[in-house]
Amino acid sequence: MIGKKQQLGQFFTKKTLWLLPQVLDFIKNTGAKVAFDPFAGNGDMLNAAKEIGFKEIKGYDIDPHLNWERNDSLAMIPKINNAIIITNPPYLTNYSAKRKGIGEEVEKYFSSCFYDDLYQLALEKCFSNDFGVLIIPETFINSSFPKNRLVSISILEDNPFEDTETPVCVICFDNKNKNYKDIKVYKNEKFLENLEYFEQLRKKPQRNFYIKFNSPKGQIALRAVDTTNPEKPISFMRRDMIDYDLSNIKESSRLITLIEICADEESIDEIIDRGNDLLLDFRVKTSDVLLSPFKGNKKNGERRRRLDYATARAILEDAYCFAGNKLTLKFI
Repeated sequence: MIGKKQQLGQFFTKKTLWLLPQVLDFIKNTGAKVAFDPFAGNGDMLNAAKEIGFKEIKGYDIDPHLNWERNDSLAMIPKINNAIIITNPPYLTNYSAKRKGIGEEVEKYFSSCFYDDLYQLALEKCFSNDFGVLIIPETFINSSFPKNRLVSISILEDNPFEDTETPVCVICFDNKNKNYKDIKVYKNEKFLENLEYFEQLRKKPQRNFYIKFNSPKGQIALRAVDTTNPEKPISFMRRDMIDYDLSNIKESSRLITLIEICADEESIDEIIDRGNDLLLDFRVKTSDVLLSPFKGNKKNGERRRRLDYATARAILEDAYCFAGNKLTLKFI
């Protein structure tokens, strides 16, 4: 039974690492009397709710073998008065469902919405209630899902699960429409900035000259993911400096690549150096919030990150301009 639930993207929350001080304060400040989990599973979230003082709990689950009232909460979540939803909804992308051979089982959900992951549909359904705390994939931060009803987003670098390493965050919502400047972003217990601050720092490429990723002729290599060694982070380098068999790079490669750029050989080193400086500055200013999370942490406990190619392109465009290359630009 557990194996099937995991296949369907339902993982059990065994630890209370998610109950950060700011999350606990939010729960208490709602004044809710009932803790409600529409995806109750083994009841771990509701057990945590009991520990922090809730006298009344309510759980639903689609699995008839669990001791909860049966309900398909991806289809509809009942509104419960004076309650706060505290849940860990299922995570499953449409692509993963098809790859696992279970696309038909969940097709009814994906066909009913525009989302590509079940947790986003679950979040939409949770908005039928006034308050909520959800553990969801950290990729949510960089998704297009509207965030205007949130109170806070807390990146959780410790793993609260025993059966998956999916990087997660904890979101709190009060269902009140607000500006992004009023939504707080935390990393673990530390307040970083408001969501508007991060949105303003997003880098978008201009695509105003020739840069090609995954090109066998590329002069610049990119290690696009942090290693577990903090001394070997994401970085640009000369192609002969990367410890990787470059013949393995394919058109679909996303972790290590070769980048072809319209620049003379004398400018390449300057572009690389400037690109790494700009990347470091971006990482410091954003506290890595805008870089995609990657499974597993570095040896120092920090979450590993991946640099998406759109942001990498934007950084290289800025580095190119800084280098003052005088070649005729080739538009694409």
